[in-house]
Amino acid sequence: MDVQIAPGQPERLEEYLEILRDSALYEHYYAPDEERTLRAILSDALARGAVLIAYRHTGEAVGLMQCEWQGMFGAWPYLALLGVKKQWRGQGVGHSLLQAFERISRQMGARQIFICVSHFNPRARALYTSFGFRKCALIDDLYRDGIRENVLRKRLDD
Repeated sequence: MDVQIAPGQPERLEEYLEILRDSALYEHYYAPDEERTLRAILSDALARGAVLIAYRHTGEAVGLMQCEWQGMFGAWPYLALLGVKKQWRGQGVGHSLLQAFERISRQMGARQIFICVSHFNPRARALYTSFGFRKCALIDDLYRDGIRENVLRKRLDD
């Protein structure tokens, strides 16, 4: 699917939250009691210009990512959040977002990029692995007790 990647607009916060509500990430981390936390995280990231959105030609937002450009060890780009609307998964939206993340990271001179993927999300891990990310660490209970986070890294100087 052909999408345009553009900065998120704070006034479209509700639309962007809807992208995330039907996801394994939302189910394990935010539903039902922690949506307020997700709203605050996304609102702050939008205000800082750290959210990029995948838009269809109709203007519909179908995917998003939160990029922390110095988020890993204060030095390397970290993709903190990536989500695609359920009906658009498997159609290249996530891949387009990852391409944009890598392109911008390269333009910034980054030699490597990072992402975490939870043990309960094999589909996301398969996407990241197909894009060249490799596991470099496993952290138990990082965000929630009982959830393991795989830290994935992609070297850009290879």
